[in-house]
Amino acid sequence: MIHMSFKSLAAAVVTVVAAAIPCSAQATDTAITAFQGDTPDSGFSVDYGDLSKILNQTVWETGHSDRANPGRVSARPGSRIVRGSRKNTRNEGNRVDFHSFLGDNYSVMVALRQDLERIPENIPLRRFSRNEQLAYWLNLYNLTVLTQIAGIFPEEQLKRHYFSDGNDKGLWDEKVLTVAGVQLSLNDIHHKILIPKYRNPLIMYGLFQGVIGGPNIRDEAYTGQRVWDQLKANAREFVNSNRGARIRDRIIRTSYFYEVNRALFPDFDRDLKAHLYKHAKPHFADRISDASSKIGTGQSNWFIADLYGGNRSIAAASVNPAALLNAFTGSGSGSEGYSGQAGDAMAWGNMAIEKNMSLTRFPIHVVESVRKVQFKNKKLREGDVQIEEYDEVPVEADTTGAGTEGDPEQ
Repeated sequence: MIHMSFKSLAAAVVTVVAAAIPCSAQATDTAITAFQGDTPDSGFSVDYGDLSKILNQTVWETGHSDRANPGRVSARPGSRIVRGSRKNTRNEGNRVDFHSFLGDNYSVMVALRQDLERIPENIPLRRFSRNEQLAYWLNLYNLTVLTQIAGIFPEEQLKRHYFSDGNDKGLWDEKVLTVAGVQLSLNDIHHKILIPKYRNPLIMYGLFQGVIGGPNIRDEAYTGQRVWDQLKANAREFVNSNRGARIRDRIIRTSYFYEVNRALFPDFDRDLKAHLYKHAKPHFADRISDASSKIGTGQSNWFIADLYGGNRSIAAASVNPAALLNAFTGSGSGSEGYSGQAGDAMAWGNMAIEKNMSLTRFPIHVVESVRKVQFKNKKLREGDVQIEEYDEVPVEADTTGAGTEGDPEQ
């Protein structure tokens, strides 16, 4: 349930933001102007407790990268076929159980997204603070990414869905949202609303791209009160991972998604280097300081950030059909519910994942990934960390069967 609390009603302060908009964004000028303005001392807030509970049930946190060699890629028992990513980033980044969003659960997720879309119909966004607006757009964006990917699932690679090709629009360019009467795509939110309004590189870390090579999706929703701390945590995780940035031959090699967010770094190489240095751990910061001033942006891993690697699981992923139902009935106060499709919340949960379920329920490639992540996190807890960076790991077939309100500086 999404609630709005009404503490006080202050007059809206309209701030005109003049900004250059990337040519890749396809929104009309309406999308640039319709969501300007904010109320710094606003008493309005949005409760995302239901979304947080869904994310907590379906997002598996992998922890910080140790940059270690992920090891060889094994084939499935009795097969020479290797599934999933073979890159050195394949054990990094949080994973989503996209199987949980199939069937009737997909309709529930879409209804929740539509519920978020309707919020500005009741109270214009300009009556919210900048931080509340940022949390709203990030949550709407990420929930839309989940539903967009769920709509084409199962899928292993998302690169072809990320870019538009002629009349064939990619998932990020489809006008699937209507907010306050304005039709929007994911790229509209990103490039036409968030970048011009905030001009802060931290916002890129709150935009889940659905792939291993992008910033993490959190196992909780963003909130106006904590949004900048949440973004800083995501930035630190991403910068200090192989998929975010690494150094080879004194050249900083970074994620392709920094190129996508080039508008956030006016003097690109200099500003990006300073940004990486600020969020790097001490050892990596020293290497950044000594690196060349030229930065590459070719790092990518377009494999879906799915727990099963984009494949339908043979084994059932759920041992608790009611696990996600509480996301709708247990948040907020009172007994109010969604209308329409969202009211049919009883359909939810048939494929919910429990974080502590037995590994015997997962296919072999998932078990291997889980065990490697557990081993890595154990080393990190014990302080046994080796900072190493590797190129892609070759395939080895296994035939044995074994500046403004709340905005921090860049």
